[in-house]
Amino acid sequence: MKSQLLKCLLLCLLTALLTYFLTCYFCKKKFGDIPENTRSLTDICMDYDTITPPTLTTEMVKSMVTQYSGAQLNSIQTASTNAVAVDARSIWFDLETLKEFLYQIEHNVNKNPTQGRDKELGVRIYYAAYPDNTKMRDLAATQTDPNFSYNPAYEKKHTLVMIPTIEKDGKNYDFNPLDVNSYIGFTNMKAGGPYSPNSSSYATLSLGTSANPLNPLPNPTIVRNHGILNPPATSSGMSF
Repeated sequence: MKSQLLKCLLLCLLTALLTYFLTCYFCKKKFGDIPENTRSLTDICMDYDTITPPTLTTEMVKSMVTQYSGAQLNSIQTASTNAVAVDARSIWFDLETLKEFLYQIEHNVNKNPTQGRDKELGVRIYYAAYPDNTKMRDLAATQTDPNFSYNPAYEKKHTLVMIPTIEKDGKNYDFNPLDVNSYIGFTNMKAGGPYSPNSSSYATLSLGTSANPLNPLPNPTIVRNHGILNPPATSSGMSF
């Protein structure tokens, strides 16, 4: 009796260990490498332990930052027209914000497997600048993100806007992971349509079935912008 009980316990233990190691194996592979029958459509598993991280010498980084400060930044601050006396020269994001942004892109694309699976995704970073505070107040009133806020001290300062991209026919197109209609790329959307680039509704892309061409809902695309600019933030901690 004891022998049978021991065998049963060993079998259960081996089964549990096998299940554990198989789970670890599949979740240590990138999403696209995991067979479809071993994951859900919204799983995002990745592991880059074997990838050598990219590096630059500090001398190289300093040279690049100095080049920008002495050329582009100096031209902006001393321009005869539209000068920004003390423009920002860096922008900071906490790591969780960046991880969440990348996760939401992949997570929402995975909800539309027939349109998004196996497509190359990316992020395009646009150089940008905040408008004057009068314009910014008007724009702020139209935002639907409950966490949206703006800093009046950022008026006209340099910033970045990160937009998701999707590959189509060898080209990377800006798109909205929340709107499957945009998976062909914003610039490929039907001309004259309610969500085409030349439409006034372009900035408020639909969420598919919720769209009403006569009264489009204000559902913006997934975008990341709100980092901390320096200046006006303190330069403490900056090395370059």
